[in-house]
Amino acid sequence: MLVDLIQLLRAHQTTYVDRLVIRLAASVPGYARLEGPELRESVAGFTNDLIHAVETGDAGRLTQRLIENSQARVSQGFSLAEYMRALFLAPPVCRELLREIGPKNDPTAAKAFGQLEEKLHEITALAADIYTETAARQLRAKNQELNRLNQALEAREKALQAEGVKVSRALASANEFNSRVIQSLSSGVLVVDHETRKITLYSNRMEGILEVPAEEALGKEGPDAFAKVKGIDHALIVTTVQATGRFPLTKLLITSAQGRKRTVFVRAQRMYGPDGEVEGTVFVVDDVTERELLIDSFSRYVSRDLVTRLLSRSEPLGLEGEKRTCTVLFADIRGFTGIAEHLPPEALHRLLNDYLHVMVESIVEHGGFIDKFVGDKVMALFTGPRNDAECAFAAIEAARAILVRIAAQNASRVAAGEKAIEVGIGINTGAVVVGNVGDEARMDFTAIGDAVNVADRLQSLAKGSEILVGGMTASLVTGRVAFDDRGSQAVKGRAAPVPVYAVLPQGGA
Repeated sequence: MLVDLIQLLRAHQTTYVDRLVIRLAASVPGYARLEGPELRESVAGFTNDLIHAVETGDAGRLTQRLIENSQARVSQGFSLAEYMRALFLAPPVCRELLREIGPKNDPTAAKAFGQLEEKLHEITALAADIYTETAARQLRAKNQELNRLNQALEAREKALQAEGVKVSRALASANEFNSRVIQSLSSGVLVVDHETRKITLYSNRMEGILEVPAEEALGKEGPDAFAKVKGIDHALIVTTVQATGRFPLTKLLITSAQGRKRTVFVRAQRMYGPDGEVEGTVFVVDDVTERELLIDSFSRYVSRDLVTRLLSRSEPLGLEGEKRTCTVLFADIRGFTGIAEHLPPEALHRLLNDYLHVMVESIVEHGGFIDKFVGDKVMALFTGPRNDAECAFAAIEAARAILVRIAAQNASRVAAGEKAIEVGIGINTGAVVVGNVGDEARMDFTAIGDAVNVADRLQSLAKGSEILVGGMTASLVTGRVAFDDRGSQAVKGRAAPVPVYAVLPQGGA
């Protein structure tokens, strides 16, 4: 009769599967989370293997099915209670179905049904054991994996601790190195915090430039720390940097806290942290007092441009020379010896100073530089970075300015009852060697060459208030300056005559 019940169940297997799926989804939360096709396939496979085991007495297929199901449910996070509740639903659903479709009031059928329920309970117990073992095995595997991960984490933590100690030491060393570098710089450095505007770094050199001790500056805001320093607006610089990112290189004349006058270059910019956020403002101050004094002092003897070029060299000057095209100007007072003979030394000194002031002002104003003074004779050079034509034109413009200013001086001299002076000017352009001549112990920076000699000879030929130029100079300014062609003339020291041109007054023909 048991066989009949099993065949009856097989005949209505689809109905049994449908009812068990509905009951599982409604009664067990875990199964409600499964996709419908997955749940039905699982229940159908379980039912088929269950019927096979009851029919044949061979539970191998069913056992394998239970192992696979157990592994799946454990992996899906089912609790043992959920799995057991699902198992306990199988017999009641089977009982309900068989009572509906099986024979009624048949003692033999009742006995067979009891046998079937007993087998179902055995299978349920087997499933519980399998699930428990599967869960325990997976738990042991997870524990082993957790232990392995824990050991790896402990090893990693020790490695990180060691690396942290190493990084901390390296950072401390780097900070110490950076501090030593900052303290050794010839520039003064200070850092102002972005939020508090308080000074967080203050180098030794900055202390020397501003003459404010570090203990009076660190931890304070600039206006408070540098109240005794005049000529530098600390708050303005910080505000400018915060608004624009930088404060451009600016030359300032300041008075230190001890009252000393200093010429400094100041620049500042934002300081960024490792994360790219603005941390503060960095000030860099260079004391150029000595350099500016040197330039100012020696500019009284040679051109400021020449002094600046000499100071910018990376090695001492030697006796080397540089060949280049240059326009040379010579100017001299006509009849100076006779004038000097009738003047007392004080008046002669004053006349020369007034005259040389005109020379320097006119030449420097037009981009030339004074090469030398020889008594009342002046030699000036006009060269680079302009092209040759511009240098030649600048020299002629400087000569014109000289004559205009000398005429103004003469008006004042005549009004004071003194004798007027006249100046002759010669200008020539050509190849020269510009450099130092003399000895390593005493040098003179000058230009030498035939073009220089010709310029001097043209000056000798020039009459009072006359500007004579050579052929190359005239050709370089054609169309810009009007000339009177004086033809080729013999000059002292040259076998061949040289072309001579007299500069006409502006507007002349």
